[in-house]
Amino acid sequence: MSKTPTLSPTTFTDTLASLLRLPDETLAMAYLYLHKHARFHRSSPTPCPLDAYTLSLSTLSLAAKATEAPRPPSAILLSAHRFLHAQPSNPTTPPLTTTSYTYAPLRRTLLAAEQHLLRSLGFALHIPSPLAFLPRYLARALEPLGSMPEHDYVRWTREAKDEWGVVELMDTRLGRRVREWGLRACRSEEVVGWWPSRVVAAGCVRMAVREAGLGVGEGERDDWVERVGGGKVDGGEWREVVGLLEGLGR
Repeated sequence: MSKTPTLSPTTFTDTLASLLRLPDETLAMAYLYLHKHARFHRSSPTPCPLDAYTLSLSTLSLAAKATEAPRPPSAILLSAHRFLHAQPSNPTTPPLTTTSYTYAPLRRTLLAAEQHLLRSLGFALHIPSPLAFLPRYLARALEPLGSMPEHDYVRWTREAKDEWGVVELMDTRLGRRVREWGLRACRSEEVVGWWPSRVVAAGCVRMAVREAGLGVGEGERDDWVERVGGGKVDGGEWREVVGLLEGLGR
């Protein structure tokens, strides 16, 4: 995958994750790996031996395994090759198959890249992700709105939800918007590379609920952070993160 990059690593990673039908949790973890790998090499005297595309492939592959959504090397390599080379502007490039003479070297390159990435990550694949905190933080943010007992959907059985078409909170428009903010934050090393995942998650919820018209008064912010973060989110750090997220939204 040594084609000269014309896409940013995040755009390539985004698109490949979609082609592989990977969940958002996997994509977020891949971003966290990319940022940690970058920090490792900034302090290392040895330059990174991987090109941008190969690094993206290895991060997605490892992230998929860590989030229990593994994809075989063949699926990753064939999808990436079609994306990079089988574009309308280049219709003569033959598709890569597992029997192509170039497939075996590419597979070895991917596996070697995973080993390199593992070392740069210190073999720690389970990194706390902001997406893990979003469901309960969003639920807490909406608690003050209240709910009539008969419409307390959290307590409904699965059968009742299916009968009435009740979706989970994170599958609503607001829930999807919170998740979008979470992924946007994970793309930014300035946000997720330096701030705790809990703080980032609370910041993402704040951005989404504000967009939905559920603003928080200036004098209520400390109480809001305390309640939503369950007492585990520092208010000062949260304000810093919200400021960074506002910059990403411009």
